[in-house]
Amino acid sequence: MAALTQIIPLPASVEIVEVLAARRALIFAKELGFDHVILEGDFEIAIRAVKSEDYFAATFGHIITDIKALSSQFRSVIFQHTCRQGNKVAHSLAQAACNFYSCCTWIEEVPVCSFADYSAEIINTT
Repeated sequence: MAALTQIIPLPASVEIVEVLAARRALIFAKELGFDHVILEGDFEIAIRAVKSEDYFAATFGHIITDIKALSSQFRSVIFQHTCRQGNKVAHSLAQAACNFYSCCTWIEEVPVCSFADYSAEIINTT
């Protein structure tokens, strides 16, 4: 398990932030040597786009292409849509990014800013 938070300077839209975060998550997973990755997101259009074999001609289509290329470097990558309620840990990390100057990572621990959401998620899934 690992977590990362990083400020994305001057994003054009929420959609761009979502796909940039997905791309950064795959890069982070590769840096850590993971072979199997599950990437969840609440932006359903992006999740469908990375699962599709077709080219996605949107303002972030080039980032989707990058995500597909990165995902080919893993043994398995599962892209799954989750509702906003199921993505609370990611949102708490995104909010915490404002408190850091560049990039902050946690490996084999839960960030304090996300602990309550993470604990609630674990309790709800067991």
